Amino acid sequence: MHAAEKDVEALLLKERVFRRRPGDVAYPLNHSNDMLNYDNWDHIFFKKCFKSLTMTQFQTPPEVVLDLGCGSGIWVLEAASQWQKSTIVGLDVMDVQPNLSTLEPYKDLARRIKWVHINLLDGLPFPDDCFDFVRISRLGLGVPEDEWQFVLEEVSRVMKPGAALEILEENLIFPYCQAARRRPRPTPLTMDLFPVDSIPSSTRSSMTVFSTSPWDRSDDDLMDGTLKKKTSLSPLQESPTSTHKMYSSSFVPQLSPVPSPPLADSSFHTNPQDHSRLKAAWDAMLSRRFLAPQLITVLPFYLSSCFVDVKTHPTLHIPLPPNSSSSDSKLFCSDYSSSANAFNPEEQFELKRSTGRHSDEEDPRRRDSTLARDPKKVFSWAPMHLARTVQTVKACKEAIWDEYDKLHSPDLPPTITQARLKEGHRAVVSSKSAARESFDRAWDNWENDMADRLGMRDNIMFELLWPEPAGERPDWRVWRNSLDIKPVEQSEPAADICRTIRGFVAWKPQLK
Repeated sequence: MHAAEKDVEALLLKERVFRRRPGDVAYPLNHSNDMLNYDNWDHIFFKKCFKSLTMTQFQTPPEVVLDLGCGSGIWVLEAASQWQKSTIVGLDVMDVQPNLSTLEPYKDLARRIKWVHINLLDGLPFPDDCFDFVRISRLGLGVPEDEWQFVLEEVSRVMKPGAALEILEENLIFPYCQAARRRPRPTPLTMDLFPVDSIPSSTRSSMTVFSTSPWDRSDDDLMDGTLKKKTSLSPLQESPTSTHKMYSSSFVPQLSPVPSPPLADSSFHTNPQDHSRLKAAWDAMLSRRFLAPQLITVLPFYLSSCFVDVKTHPTLHIPLPPNSSSSDSKLFCSDYSSSANAFNPEEQFELKRSTGRHSDEEDPRRRDSTLARDPKKVFSWAPMHLARTVQTVKACKEAIWDEYDKLHSPDLPPTITQARLKEGHRAVVSSKSAARESFDRAWDNWENDMADRLGMRDNIMFELLWPEPAGERPDWRVWRNSLDIKPVEQSEPAADICRTIRGFVAWKPQLK
């Protein structure tokens, strides 16, 4: 049965068709110095967790190394510094690495470091069997799901037999609190059917209660100001002890005005902490580029088709930090110093053989998940990981806007603007979609919400008993204090995740 499954997998992979046009770059983000700074912080964090540059430990340093998606090049520089006889190639689509020949401290390293700038989706410009070690880190936004197989086949081609591949990837998450999403309820319809005092108590007790919701009635039920009898309603039963009499038609139901259904754009004025519309645009952006939001789930399948002895570690789920002034933020503050000591990197990043199949292991609610046992375990790191995720999303802002415009422009009325021409001073009325205004408002709410979760002000005030600093408050603090709603309390601290990370190590088969 296993052989048959392998045959089916091989057939499907051979018949794949790429959605991307040759030469196109899938990356939806705009690179910035902030992005590079967070990449550098990521490197420092994982280097401390691994107690090494890599998850796997080499008996002797690899001689020729390839770093795919090298970013700022910080890993390449450290690898060249530690492995003094190794040649390191850093490949990236962006030319943002330092010119080492002009930097005095790195002139010696420049002889063993080479930067290559190409789109790896179009193939790797290296001969077969030339690298002893290949590293891939956080390429999820740059490789469509239907091209991971091709990328890994190219990686396998340029690796020497028996060489190691290391991948460190994460799911493509839009961070927000799902509990903040609220659905507006229709305005209840109030009605007085009869003057209460004029109806005998025995009769009042036997009357059928009508629904007060205007959305539960048809137009026929409200015709001519009278209540039309429904066939589905059971007739009123007369109480045996009462003397039932008919009331005159002057006692007609007194209906309050029926509210009109909400306008199409009124739903855009929602809870400022409800970022579901931006999340929908984020998902649409990933879908249009065929990027896998649950990347760490599908990677084992592609790895098992090209490599052997695939190993991985338990998925690292990092909870979304709470808002300021919430009960969870106080717990976060009290556990801030102790949580770092409770985290065991050796246990978290212990490599075990992977099954190579889709699994729900990355579900943060599973019992064997590290943070499911203690959802506050890495809270001290959560703000920095959230900051990294937020910066990634911010770098995709214009791509998210493109999808937001497609999703919501038809639901919004035009905005009328006045423009006066120089010639003849003639007034011209032009119209444009209000989607951008809605998007900017939603984006500001999301940024302020994330800044509130990242802020250290509450932590410092709580731990050190300091008063609030004097002077003008930051924008996110003003936003938080202006909310008419209470901060959302999360019943499950690990339900909202700001980052989900998983590493893989695999080897190219030896020649037989």
